[in-house]
This record gives sequence, C-alpha cells and structure tokens, in this order.
Amino acid sequence: MTNNQTSAATPGAAIPAVVFDKVGMAYPGQKAGSELILADLSVAVEQGEFFVLVGPSGSGKSTLLKIVAGTEKQTEGRVLANGETIAGPDRRRGMVFQSIEEPLFQWLTVAENIGFGPSVAGKPRAECLEMAQRYVDLVGLRGHEQKFPHELSGGMKQRVQIARTLAAQPELILFDEPFAALDALTRRVLQKELTRIWRETGCTMVYVTHDIREAVLLGQRVAVMSRGPRANITRIYDIDLPYPRDDLDSRFADAVKAIEGDIEREAASQWEQN
Repeated sequence: MTNNQTSAATPGAAIPAVVFDKVGMAYPGQKAGSELILADLSVAVEQGEFFVLVGPSGSGKSTLLKIVAGTEKQTEGRVLANGETIAGPDRRRGMVFQSIEEPLFQWLTVAENIGFGPSVAGKPRAECLEMAQRYVDLVGLRGHEQKFPHELSGGMKQRVQIARTLAAQPELILFDEPFAALDALTRRVLQKELTRIWRETGCTMVYVTHDIREAVLLGQRVAVMSRGPRANITRIYDIDLPYPRDDLDSRFADAVKAIEGDIEREAASQWEQN
C-alpha cells in the first residue's frame, strides 16, 4: 500500500474516465468564491478503475458524484468525462443509489426493469429481452425475472438496480452508498458480487461509502476527503491487494487502520474548531 498525492490528468497519457480540475462548489444560492462545499479539488479516475471516496460527513462525496452525473454543476473549475465537458445527465454515466425502493419501477417485473434502458434507447424487443436476461444472469437473479419489486428482498432489489444500470451500457457507474441500507450479511455478499461484476465488465466505477472496510475491500484506489467546508482530497491510497480480498490479511488491516486514522484526525479537528 502506498500513499499518492492527488493529481489531474497527466499530459500524453490515455484519456481518463473522469477528471476533476480545480473544482469548487458553493452552497445553493451562494456565489462562487463564498463558502464552498468543495474547493480547488483536482483528481483523475482512470479507465476501468474502481475508485472509492471516503471521508467525514459533509465532505462533499455525494456532491462530487452528482457533478459527474450531471445533476449538479460545479461553480469553479471543470469536470470532464472521457475528455468531454459534462453538460448534464448522460446515459453513458449511470448511477446506483442508496435507496432500494425508489429507483425501481414498482409496476414492472425484474426483467422489465432491467430492460427499460435498452427499450428507451430504441432497441428491438427481442434484443431488450436478450440483454435483460444477460444482466439477470450476471447479477444472479435467474428464476426471479417475472417477480415485481415488492416480492424481492432488499439485496435482490439492489441487484436489480445494478443490473438495470449495467443494461444501459454506461461507460461509467457512480455508486452512492448502495449497500448502506442492507443487513451486514447481504452487504458482504453484494460487495463480493460487485467486484466480480466490475472485473467481468471492465466498467469504470466511482464509489462513495462511509465504511472503511468496504472501501478497502472494493477499491483499487481509496481517496480520503477532508471535512467541509472547502473540502478536498487529502490523500489517495493504492490498495495493492489481489481480488477477492481477504480481510484477515495483515495488509488489509493496515490499510483500514491508516485510512481510519486519517478520517479520525479530520473529525477531531472539526470538534476542536466547534
């Protein structure tokens, strides 16, 4: 495990999946340069990378995801996705939410939920059905295709949400604490499944979590954010451990301890100033 400083894109290198270049974000209704949620934040996420963001509450982790998703606009700096300035939502960037209820269409079956994106994109019905089945199999839901969301467990609902996002064939998937509402056992199973899906699809993933163990279990790099206001990325950890990861490995424990130490120091500094 090594510690890296934050950086934007390297000239001459392959185009990163996402670039934050001196990004600042003001609170709603305030002008740029006033009290900022994020300030002067620069980092690049590489193609096919599993990149995790952790940090104290109020550090702007979810705000960064919304900026990449195109549902919010930074007030300073620029954000690029595959070399293009983000101007708004785009089907090439999918998002998986913490909620296990609201994102799914309750009146559609599992297969219909998963096939919704391809159908909206105008693909023929036969192709939509084929794609839905492919992603049903990928997330381990074979046999549940004709069930409705109210007939599913929380973990199954989240699998449907992940499959529906993947079926839209995005280049990048954003995860906003997707397993936070699930019980510990289900969360553990889905963490392993998600790393399998990431490795099979090769899709770039940016993941927000408060769970340090989860961050080390999933991420190739884990970025630690400072507390807000004027939050930034203070350190990036390279998690050089093979998948699937063993949380009994001493190197795993060392990584968790180091990241926890960073976040505890941030939290302590906040209490000292209040």
